[in-house]
Amino acid sequence: MLLGPDDLPLATILHARDGLHGIIADDSGDHRIWFPHGMARIRLAIIVPLDEDLMLRLNSIRRFHRLLTGKPIRPIPSLQALSASERYRATLMLRAWDGADSGASRRDIAGVLFRSDFSGLSAAEWKSASERRQLARILAEARAMIGGEYLTLLRGDVRRRR
Repeated sequence: MLLGPDDLPLATILHARDGLHGIIADDSGDHRIWFPHGMARIRLAIIVPLDEDLMLRLNSIRRFHRLLTGKPIRPIPSLQALSASERYRATLMLRAWDGADSGASRRDIAGVLFRSDFSGLSAAEWKSASERRQLARILAEARAMIGGEYLTLLRGDVRRRR
């Protein structure tokens, strides 16, 4: 079966040097797809690493195939679904990491995340502020997620449940 971007319900399309990137919206988690030849129709393929996360990947592939074939998509397994507090923590990590990556100071990041103005604090007050330590933990956790720990969220590892 040959498919192109026009054949799919792409909610978002980004034209880049390496082709076209699209997102198919799904209430349980969006699907990202890459068309290396832009708008050209191609035979879709999925490359799957044979690692300890194979079953997780196959479940995602099965959900994507059901979406492509118009079959009802089952919800994400409960072990993989994030709790409200996990979603909130992940949001904090992303916002903090984006701020740090764009060059914002830690005081500025803390001000945005914790809705408080830390600019008036002396260096000693800032150093002893609980928000400073909390931000350091959030950034350390974000760094770990970027380094591969995000897979613990997808696997449903009990270690992530604190």
